[in-house]
Amino acid sequence: MKNCILIKTLLYLACACLIMFYLYVIYLGFKPQVSEQYRAYYIDHTISQWPD
Repeated sequence: MKNCILIKTLLYLACACLIMFYLYVIYLGFKPQVSEQYRAYYIDHTISQWPD
């Protein structure tokens, strides 16, 4: 009986860690930390050629 409770607790802990990791990845996707050149070319599409 105690073994079952321990397994459930560990599974909930693993799920909570995965949820926190996924939320962090989503946050990084919305707030990328990239250079201005990268942002202008790939994200904003404000320049047509990659600056040399």
